[in-house]
Amino acid sequence: MRPRIKIGLIAGAIGLVLNACVAGLIGFCGPVVALVAGGLAGFFAARQENPPTRNEGAKTGATAGGIAGVLIIVGQVIGAIGALVYMQASGTQPIFGEIPSMDSSPSILIGYYFGGLGTGLCFGIVGALLAAGVGAGAGYMATSDQSPAEPAA
Repeated sequence: MRPRIKIGLIAGAIGLVLNACVAGLIGFCGPVVALVAGGLAGFFAARQENPPTRNEGAKTGATAGGIAGVLIIVGQVIGAIGALVYMQASGTQPIFGEIPSMDSSPSILIGYYFGGLGTGLCFGIVGALLAAGVGAGAGYMATSDQSPAEPAA
């Protein structure tokens, strides 16, 4: 397995777990986890593969960061749905709106959970795009251009 894929999967798995916790507490902070995971994945992937040019390093980093970002989307959705379940089960009062009770009609409950799913996906996709971008930047910065060897005369 190529290092960019392996490192992206490792960073993504760690980010998935962290983001599920962060998104469950404060959902809009989830993309910050994606930024960090994407940057680390891009940096370490470029260091591991040692591409010949900075452009290739950026591609390596973007791939690793993108893979990490896709896994982090899953963590964002798990955290969002988990927060809704907790709020409903504990009877927590939100700042605005109302949380439907378990006795509510199925259409209201479906709307409640699909709204949370959509919000989690939205924040997750933003985080994945940020992870790929930061991964590309970190890969670019972690790569030093290696000048081709000059032919002997």
